[in-house]
This record gives sequence, structure tokens and C-alpha cells, in this order.
Amino acid sequence: MAEASVKSFLQRLSSLKLQENEASPGLQDQIQKLKNRVEEIGNFPGEVDTSSKQYEGLVCNWESNLIETVHDANNCIDQYVTKTTSRDGSDQALSILQFRSELEKIDARLAGISRPMSQSNMPSWPTSEAKEEIGESSSTNRVDVIGEECLDPFASNYRNLPSYLRSSLLYCSLFPKGIRRGRLVRLLVAEGIFQERAGEVMEDIVEENINQLVEQGMLRIKISYEHELKVVHHYRKICQLKLQQGEPINWFLSSDSNLPESSSIVLVQYHGETIRTSLDDDPIRSLFVYCTRYSQGLVPYEYWVEGIPDDHWASIRSAFHTFNFLRVLEFHNLKVKSLPEEIGHLINLRYLGLTSSALDEIPESIGNLLNLQTLDIRWPGWPRVLPSGVLNLAQLRHLMLPRNGIKVPSGIGILTNLQSLTNLFIRPGIIKELRSLTQLKKLKLRDVSEEHGSELSACIMKMTGLLCLSMDSGYGENEMLPTLDPFSPPPFMRHLSLCGHLVDIPDWVCSMEGLTKLTLAYSFLPEEAIYVLQFLPNLKHLNLGGACNSKQINKEFCKVGGFPKLETLRICSRDLVEWTEIEKGAFPSLAFLFFQNCLRLMNLPEGLQYVTTLKELMIVALHPDLERRLKPDGGKENYKIKHIPLIRSSRAKLQKLLL
Repeated sequence: MAEASVKSFLQRLSSLKLQENEASPGLQDQIQKLKNRVEEIGNFPGEVDTSSKQYEGLVCNWESNLIETVHDANNCIDQYVTKTTSRDGSDQALSILQFRSELEKIDARLAGISRPMSQSNMPSWPTSEAKEEIGESSSTNRVDVIGEECLDPFASNYRNLPSYLRSSLLYCSLFPKGIRRGRLVRLLVAEGIFQERAGEVMEDIVEENINQLVEQGMLRIKISYEHELKVVHHYRKICQLKLQQGEPINWFLSSDSNLPESSSIVLVQYHGETIRTSLDDDPIRSLFVYCTRYSQGLVPYEYWVEGIPDDHWASIRSAFHTFNFLRVLEFHNLKVKSLPEEIGHLINLRYLGLTSSALDEIPESIGNLLNLQTLDIRWPGWPRVLPSGVLNLAQLRHLMLPRNGIKVPSGIGILTNLQSLTNLFIRPGIIKELRSLTQLKKLKLRDVSEEHGSELSACIMKMTGLLCLSMDSGYGENEMLPTLDPFSPPPFMRHLSLCGHLVDIPDWVCSMEGLTKLTLAYSFLPEEAIYVLQFLPNLKHLNLGGACNSKQINKEFCKVGGFPKLETLRICSRDLVEWTEIEKGAFPSLAFLFFQNCLRLMNLPEGLQYVTTLKELMIVALHPDLERRLKPDGGKENYKIKHIPLIRSSRAKLQKLLL
């Protein structure tokens, strides 16, 4: 599909006749330069061996990058041709100058898209990008070279989907690297991409739709402790093709919606250049602005550290007055200190995401967004005060606060439609206000201490629909979490996170047969205290971040038959030196094992080779001695891990071992 897109684009460049004037000499030369660049990059035959499946993901990501850039270049040409045919004189000269600037950016993007790496240049331990597609769709007759005819059975499945599921899948494909389930649910609800059913909660309907796509093999859960959702490779290709052909992402809103059918979704990926994206041609329904950087021209692998400076997003800021129909607005990694007051004019806005930014204030006009459902302002660099206008947002369903201790105005209990409330710092009177929020499904509290135990226990037990509870006392060793006794967990609660010092694991935790995800952090428990966790019958995800201060994990941690459904295990401990043994038959369902900052870890357990369900091993801060023993070319302990399809690691710096 990438080859067809490139050939079509080259034909267009060859036939394109562009007008030059004194204000813009050399335009044809610039077009020729762009043509040469595309020909060089798009020289497909025979350079990359895709017969090895472990490199297929790398090639596919490269193709996706190329297709996206060519698509943007075609749009750029369309806009130029339209403008120059309807303008004369100085206006036409200005259009040519703008067109040259856009072509320079396209050329810079293409220059950053290198050829897929040959196998001889790949590292000896495959990276996540090289192997992330392994196991993605083993039951779907996977082939190495995918032609249009090979997509036919998948295309048939796609066509047979109900319209709302097709649109859900198309929307998911806008996030090729994957997207967290909770964020996807909130976005689909805000977009109106679901079928409404009287008396049912919108988020529940969307969750059901997502589960259907997973069950049909169109969406997969990425193998990692973050559990991102990603469109399966074959269906991602189909979605890309459909979007290029102009298939719309439909939304299913009530008849009183005033959104025009021509409204669009715009994604801006910032690479360090001034943003000049045209935002005033068609009504915009959703705008995403991301700040990313590229590794060797392949795929974005981390956020651009510097952020988007104020002068580089001036075109977006100046276009706020045109966003009359905007439902979703998401900025990531802005460097600006404040948002314009005009944000309060976006009366149709349902979703406002402002994460990893440098903002030091939120305008009071946010209180005018009476239709807002999600306000996500997580991560560092945030103001200390949430404006009182937020109390006007009666439709607010998800309030995701930063971790820096933002002050929430008194009266938060008035927001009775809240389903998610995260990073709420406990202050005098706040627990009493929480009693009104009986619709909460997710509650994350910070600065919790023993003195809050009885009041908090009574409050949480009234939240009968609560699914996820997190309590954080702080990071000091002496910060004690309340046990909440007497306490009976809400009947549907599935996720629990306890961050803070514990004398022992509370009895009510061990009674939670429906618990599927558990996090224990900075608990400083004795090793034997965590042995009881293996008897939780439905636990799928266990995160132990400083849960105990033992130097050794013994085989008693998981006996044969223990952790019957555990899929992911994450261990973070600066004290851990050795995991001695895993009994054969233990961890019958384990797929993902993650060691994070276990800087002194010298031995992986004997018996790890018998955990045949493992699909991924990740070791962040790998001790050099352990690395040598695990290497595939003669490492003495490689036999323990050679059966694992995907291994990711990073070497620890020796200085850190002395901390």
C-alpha cells in the first residue's frame, strides 16, 4: 500500500504545472528536489528482508510514516492549487511563498524517514519496535508480504461490522502506537462514537464495543504492564486505506446535535518547526496537537523534551474563535504559560486534555464549558489552584488532576456526575464532600494518613459502583496508610492501589475474590507478607514497587497453582539481589515480567525457563554482570530466557548501584 501511494504521488508531481513569479523563484526546482527525495525513499524492491516476522513491525511503522507524509503532501498541493486559482497578484504571490514553506517542511519530514534497517544492522537483542507485532494475530493466517488480495478476508470482516464498530475501529487507528483503554473510552464518549441505549451508562456501552473488537481480533491489548489497545496489523492497513479513500468516522449523536457532517479530525505532530496548519477551512470536530521527535526517521519513541514554545503555536491560538463545533481538544507538552480566555467560547467542547505542559494557570472562563465531560490536566508543571469556575461544569464525568497538589475549590461535591476523580489531595472537609459523589467508579486519593481511616472507610463503602481505588500517603518510609478497618470493599471493585507504609496487608484485601489488578508501592513489608497474594483467584496484574525490602524472593512467593490468572508482574526494588527459584507449574498464565530499577539484581530465578506462557521480559536498569550471563551468544543463564519472544532491556549505570 505504501508503494502504491508513493507511485501515485510521483505521477502527480511529474504532471504538476506550477506557476512561478518574482516573489518565489525556483519553485519547479523545489518540486524536483521533492520528487527525487520520494524516489530515493520509495525504492522498494529488495532492500529489506521481511521474511523474518520479528522485523515486520519495523517495516510497517516505516510504511505508515511514509504514507502519512505523502498524504499530507497531497493535501498541501490541493490547498495550494485551490488558492492560486482563485487569487491574483500579491495574494497569489503570498500563496506561493506559503506553499514553498510547506514543501520545505514536507521535504524535512521525508529526509527524516530512513530506510528500514537491514537485519545485519539490528541489535542482537530485538527491540520492542522490531518485535512488537510478534504474536499479534497468530490465528489469522498471517503472511509476510501482504498484498491487497491477502487483505480480502479481513476487509470482509470489516465491512460486516455495524457502523458504530467500524467508526470505533477507524478512530482507534488514528493512534498507531496504541492508546490506553481509559483514555480511549473517554474520547469515544466525547466524540459520540457509540450507539446510545436508554438507561445505560455511555462509558459502559463504549467498553462493550471495545471488548467486541478485541474478541473479533481487530483490537489487541499490547503486551506490557500499561495494557494499551492497538488496532491489529491487517485491520490497521485496511483502516489506513479507508481513511485515505475518504471514508468518514461517523458519530451517533442525538438529533439535536448541531455538528455539520463535514467536520473533521485534525492531528498535528510537532517536530520543532513553526506550526502553520490551516485550521479555518472546514469545521473541526477534534483537534490533537502532539509534540514528538523521531529516532532515525522511523517512529516517534518519546516526547519532545523542549515542548512547543509560545510563538510556534500562534496559528492554533489565533484560530480559537473558529472552533465553534469543537468537541475534543487535546494538547500534549505545550511550553506556553497560559491558555487564552477564548477557550471559554468552545461551548460544544466535551473533552479537554492538557497534559505534560508548562501552564501555570487555567483561565476562569473554563467554567463556561457547560458540556465538558472530561478535564484531563495530569502530569508536571501545573498551577496550584483549580479555578472555581470548574464547579459550574455539571456534566463533568472525569476530572484528572495533576500530581503536584493542586488546590481544589470547596464544593466539589456538587459535581455529582463524576465517574473518575484522580489525584485529589486530602484536606479538611474534603472527605465529607466526597460522600455526595456516589456515582464514582474511579477514585485516586493522595496525602492519605491514618487519621483519615474511619471517616474514609465509611465514605468509600457508600460508593457501591466503585471499580478502582487508589490511596497514596506520600513517599516517606514513615508515612503510614490507614487500614480502613472496619471496611468492606465495594462489591464491584476490581483495581486497588496502596502506596505507603503498611504493617501488614489488610485482611479485606485478601478477601477480594474479584480483584484483577493490585499495586503495592513503598509498603516496606516483610517478604512473607506478600505470599498471601498468590491466593487471589482472579488477580491478573500485580505491581510491586518497593512493596517489601527483602534482598531475596524465594519460591514460596508463588507455589504450584499460585497466581492462577496472573498475566503481568512488575517488580521495582533497590534491595532485591536474587530471585532464587520458580517451581515448575507456577505462574500458569504469566505473559509479561518487568523488573524496573532493580539495580542490584544479579540472578533471574531458576525455573523461569518453565514459564512457557511468557511473551515479554523487560528489565530497566540491567546490571552489567547479569547482562553478560543472559546474552544469547554464550551467556551462561541465557537458557532461562531464550524461550521468551520479546526481551527489552537497558543497562544500569554502575554509579547508581552505590546509592
